[in-house]
Amino acid sequence: MSAHRAALDHVLTLVAESPFAEWLVLRGSMTMPAWVGDAARPPGDLDWMARPPALTPLDDLHPYPYLDRLAPVQQWPEAVHGAARNEIWEFEEFDTGGRPAHLPPEGLNWIPAAGLDSFDEELWDYEFTNLLSRNPRTLDGIQFDTESIDMRQDWDYADYEPGGENGRLRLELPWQSPTGEEGTVQVDLSFGEPMPDAPVCTAVPRAGGLPPLGLWTASAQLSLAWKLHWLAADQQTHGVSAMKDVYDAVLLAELDGMCLRPRLRRLALGADHSLLQSPSAPPHQQPSPRSPAPARQPGSLDPALAPRFAAPALPFTRLLEPSEIRRWRVSGTLPGVDDPASWLSRLAVAVTGLL
Repeated sequence: MSAHRAALDHVLTLVAESPFAEWLVLRGSMTMPAWVGDAARPPGDLDWMARPPALTPLDDLHPYPYLDRLAPVQQWPEAVHGAARNEIWEFEEFDTGGRPAHLPPEGLNWIPAAGLDSFDEELWDYEFTNLLSRNPRTLDGIQFDTESIDMRQDWDYADYEPGGENGRLRLELPWQSPTGEEGTVQVDLSFGEPMPDAPVCTAVPRAGGLPPLGLWTASAQLSLAWKLHWLAADQQTHGVSAMKDVYDAVLLAELDGMCLRPRLRRLALGADHSLLQSPSAPPHQQPSPRSPAPARQPGSLDPALAPRFAAPALPFTRLLEPSEIRRWRVSGTLPGVDDPASWLSRLAVAVTGLL
């Protein structure tokens, strides 16, 4: 097992054993071994989407206040009784004047609705630093330098993220092995990005014979839809796609039983967030009164109604046609992959039955 993989597994394990595991959804190369086994390429980084935590809304019409502690509604017995005499009282004997408050479970706090969806990059920097500070060393002796964690916000994702402007954070976690080898674990966090498919609980494999970790991840179907979307975005924006992404897309597309629901097909073809919610159609167009309606065969669709049922034109429809995929330009290499053209051909064949 390489030192880099051991460092990745260490951070993955820390997150899996923390409260973050309930509302971080893993995606990317770290999930590929769960879907395609040993054929997956070595993972390079950790890529998470943050989903809002499960919340129980407060009832604003409830007659009692929601407070973290009783003090704001408690009254001193001396004050209640007009300070006629000194009284011996304990904290638990404070009177609330008939206004019992709702306190959260021990160790928790009520959260105000304002700011729940806000993006606080400093908080995440602090939380990951704190997480590593408590366990900075792996069983193999790899040491993380928690004083040198680098944080960047809103790196360039070009047209990769359908769904609008989202908060993004990249953390670089430096490490050093006992032999002096140095490296970093890159952690990408995305906030507010829509998930067109529900996350699934996945047994994510670890190296070195360690048991897998149960984590929320993007489904294999959503992973493929994203891969196709990103590949087409690369071709449209830069005129070239990474071989590693082509490789991943082929392995996912060739999985037994792989299929994409309509929403995921629209995502792959470049639909924006509104089109991922429900299909849209162009406005109905009336035929011109100057030209007679063409004769139609029995059982055929009225031409006047055809525009109402036409699929919307999507940005990547042409780029993801099999004939176009075979002409894509590819950059980068992978061990054991000598002929990118054959992988593009495999992708073109697999996509034919999916989009």
